[in-house]
Amino acid sequence: MIGETSVLGYSRIAAVCSPSLPLGVEERAGERRSLFPELFLPDLAGPASIQTFHPAAMTRYLLLALTCGCVLLSPSCRAEKPHPRTSPGIEAFPHVQDLYEFAETFRAKYDLPALGVGIVKNGRIVALGMAGERKVGSGNWATLQDRFDIASCAKPMTATVAAILVEQGKLRWDMSIREIFPDLLPSIRSNYADVTLEMFLRHQSGLEQWMRINQRWAQWHRDHTHLSATEKRRLFAAKVLKDPPRHRPGTEAYYCNDGFLVAGSMMEQVTGRAWEELVRQELWEPLGLGSLQFGIVPQEEPAAIVWGHEKGFLGRTRGIQPNPGEFGTPPFGSPGGFLYASIVDLLRFVDFNIQGANGNGKLLNRDSFELLHRPRGNDPFALAWEVECKRDAQGRTVERSIYHGGYSGRSRSNMWFCPESQTGTVIVYNHGASDKADAYVEIFYALLKQIR
Repeated sequence: MIGETSVLGYSRIAAVCSPSLPLGVEERAGERRSLFPELFLPDLAGPASIQTFHPAAMTRYLLLALTCGCVLLSPSCRAEKPHPRTSPGIEAFPHVQDLYEFAETFRAKYDLPALGVGIVKNGRIVALGMAGERKVGSGNWATLQDRFDIASCAKPMTATVAAILVEQGKLRWDMSIREIFPDLLPSIRSNYADVTLEMFLRHQSGLEQWMRINQRWAQWHRDHTHLSATEKRRLFAAKVLKDPPRHRPGTEAYYCNDGFLVAGSMMEQVTGRAWEELVRQELWEPLGLGSLQFGIVPQEEPAAIVWGHEKGFLGRTRGIQPNPGEFGTPPFGSPGGFLYASIVDLLRFVDFNIQGANGNGKLLNRDSFELLHRPRGNDPFALAWEVECKRDAQGRTVERSIYHGGYSGRSRSNMWFCPESQTGTVIVYNHGASDKADAYVEIFYALLKQIR
């Protein structure tokens, strides 16, 4: 998925600039023959089969290569409009600190197309920052209202919807595959029959992570385009529950996209409602999270979409145009990812969790939030969230660090909060290359220093 940097010679540069030209120079049966035919002309003084190097033609190709190289590599070719030097969209938040300079500093340091950051404290958004472009080189500046691809940051929302359904009496945490999908029992491995909804959401199902690269997500969609997203999930659940377990279910935690797709299918089976309808009606609409959507809406204005990026030619950043058809509309993988959201709405979801952990929550009672945020034993995972605890000398928890990251191969995101200090942060950026992976770590610790 991630493009690798490669050093290419003149002939490949020429081919990129003029795709009709094939690559390389061949020697075959003693005959010097070029795949760039103008470089070698017949030697009129010798046999017709012998060709002679022609300097003028070579010069023309070198000039072509150099010209195309300058076009590809020169930043001056960008048609940029002036940046306002503030976070675009900050005018909608008059009492919020603008962290544009902070965001621009780290965006430039890590050569990110766009970087967004935000802080919530004591129940309100206190700081926001957005710097950079929706698509690299476009001069189309990212705004605080833009939707970013936040990928697996969808998982805590999946767990939250499950908690809502449990409180409504429509679901139980201990409902198992045996109870919800009895028709699958003859065809699946018996190891999975008693795996519960809670085990899937705690990454304790025992499933191996088969659905871990974009090519597999896209291929599953292409192979089953005639099915709805709900039907694709049900079919996928039947497939992975036939695979050998990575370990005995319930014995250890292993991060797994597949388990969240099965959990989403379980909720659909019990309620008779599509997953996308469940999460929208039970969570997003009550919380006013209007920017959230799964995948790309085909009718959406293209200029308003934040592109993902990867490494391309000569290691330079390459934009990936959002394609509604790549993973489906909506993507069948929605319970585990493919979520787009604004940084503002992500902060609202983070604060929803902070307030709930402190007994001031909406939609859920405090016990449900406690279950969502509490790992079991030494496992790192609660229900979707990862948790680190600071304990006193008696072993009592005095402070928790609760977080989840998202990675799509083209973008990265991170949500973090500490219920005890009532503080949370969000980071999003639209580049997925491996050398950008650690950017959010430095950004996160620098962002904490901005909290007042």
